[in-house]
Amino acid sequence: MPTMKPNRAPLLRCVVSYIAAASVLCTLGCQPSGKTTPPDPKPLPVNTDLPKVNPETARAYPEPPGPSETRPVNFPKIASFEASNGILVFVVENHEVPTVSTQLVLRAGTMDDEYLAAFTAGMLGEGTSARSKAKIDEAIEFVGGTLGAIPSQHTTTVFTHSLHRDLKLALVLMADEVMKATFPAESLEKLKQAARASLRMSTAQPDVLADRLFNRVAYPEGHPYGRALPSEARINEITIADVKKFYSTFYRPNNAFLIFSGDVTAAEAKPIVERTFARWAKVDESKLPINPLNQFKRYTVPNKLVVHVVDRPGSEQVEIRMGTVAIARNHEDWVALQVANNILGDDAGGRLFQDIREERSLTYGIYSQISLGQAPGTFQVTTNTKVATLGPMLGAIFGHLERLRTEAPSETEFNDTVQKMIGRFPLEVETASDIVAKVREILVFGLANDYWTKYRDEIRAVQRSDIQRVAKKYIHPIPHVVLVGSGAEIKAQVEAVLTTATIKMYDTNLRLK
Repeated sequence: MPTMKPNRAPLLRCVVSYIAAASVLCTLGCQPSGKTTPPDPKPLPVNTDLPKVNPETARAYPEPPGPSETRPVNFPKIASFEASNGILVFVVENHEVPTVSTQLVLRAGTMDDEYLAAFTAGMLGEGTSARSKAKIDEAIEFVGGTLGAIPSQHTTTVFTHSLHRDLKLALVLMADEVMKATFPAESLEKLKQAARASLRMSTAQPDVLADRLFNRVAYPEGHPYGRALPSEARINEITIADVKKFYSTFYRPNNAFLIFSGDVTAAEAKPIVERTFARWAKVDESKLPINPLNQFKRYTVPNKLVVHVVDRPGSEQVEIRMGTVAIARNHEDWVALQVANNILGDDAGGRLFQDIREERSLTYGIYSQISLGQAPGTFQVTTNTKVATLGPMLGAIFGHLERLRTEAPSETEFNDTVQKMIGRFPLEVETASDIVAKVREILVFGLANDYWTKYRDEIRAVQRSDIQRVAKKYIHPIPHVVLVGSGAEIKAQVEAVLTTATIKMYDTNLRLK
């Protein structure tokens, strides 16, 4: 198995619906070089006493059944080879159904350029020097297959799905789009029009505003994970020349990897790859762009409590985001922090949901999460509540965060969480597509080749004492707090509950008032 390179030297057909999502993303380029330094925690200047629930009125729940025996799981060996032009190829065999899914993953995503990544992917299927859009669509639809492309934060994926017998055709069409796209001007104008409409819609969505502002205040200015809300002017200025430059820069075989999954073997895949992508020329690795994350070496957390309020007059609900920058996906403490996060609020069994939703009825849902990043991702609590219950909600969240940092979990709670994580892992690798997702995670985030083989052992190795250690280190006592709702009502409650907080007000374009 060749070394999985983490560095850069590492349309959908429904383009309009994709642009609606892509335009509100805050951000695969190359894996960042060097190590980033996590910020140190600072003392919390607010009262975080967690209100007590009256045991006489608390809800009673039956004891859940005990855990079943741990299911055995063997993460399959992935066949792999490197094509003559530098494409790394991985093959996940599953011969139950005579179909094959193929993903060509380019190390270029919205973090490299929010709109150019989306527009370039969206125009691949609009015609090539060898085939018109109509010919491409007719060819893949005739065999009942699919072909498209979609960018994400770190990558752009060109994908196809077909019967085994039609694999060569599917790869020919994929290679044609990747190597010979023509980028007609009229197609770009349609995408730009959709992007402008989506941008205007995003300012009316409180969850989008909360996510965007949270990332912006959590990361240093200019960071690809925390960009400001884009403008229509930025969309308008993009030209076909810009799209073609992005395409010629990033769409290179030695800046990509190819994953087959389904009814195919490496022996079958190799000659097809060599034939269909033979003329796709690689470039010198020194000419591939440097990962934009590399310029950010240190990250800070607040040394005083600041509450960022997006004023939406008349809102009956308040969107809440609370947290800070934490650690990168390949950090040695990732699994331990995962366990801590599971205890706190990864799902409906976590403390946040069981207390704040089930006992206090302050929300319909509340969760915590650690975002995946090549650079440090964020730890955050995500929820909403009625304006009238914002104060109790803030007090309860602060209390739970402080408890996680200062108290070790009970032995029962810890053991149950570890067993839950170990027990559900087999469900995460049941299908070929599940395995592909895990392989992608290794490649995108620079994990060890045998990471998933050892994953359950890594969970078992976490000690109860590790929970408080990683919580104190990475779940910082002074978080960024972002609230979206009726500004005047929010301000009054924040001033009453978080007495030392500085409040900053924003309009729905995320501009300071």
